[in-house]
Amino acid sequence: MANPQKEKGTRWESAVAKFLQSKGFPVWRMAQTGAQDEGDLGGLPSWAFECRDRQKMDLSKNVRDANSRAIAKGALYGVTIMKKRNSAVGSAYVAMDLETFAEILEIIEREGNHETLKTTKRIN
Repeated sequence: MANPQKEKGTRWESAVAKFLQSKGFPVWRMAQTGAQDEGDLGGLPSWAFECRDRQKMDLSKNVRDANSRAIAKGALYGVTIMKKRNSAVGSAYVAMDLETFAEILEIIEREGNHETLKTTKRIN
């Protein structure tokens, strides 16, 4: 008999991968590798993704797990993508620690691509 929680997680990981692919990112769902797990999605070497579809969100644990995946992978950034109940995939929550956010924010601000960001971002 299949594990329903594992199946739910696999569906969420696949849905997130498909969403990111639709935005032009070359990602795919990775197989679980145990203690040296490098995250749920592959294809972007600088990023480790931890996808979670849970009834109760544990933000601290999810971010900690994402950072552990980043270390195992040798990635620069660890992020967790958490399913928002009764919502489209694109409405999921993405979380990281403040240190990671500050690094990414510095890159965006230094690059000065504000006009591009203004035309592509919509607050839902």
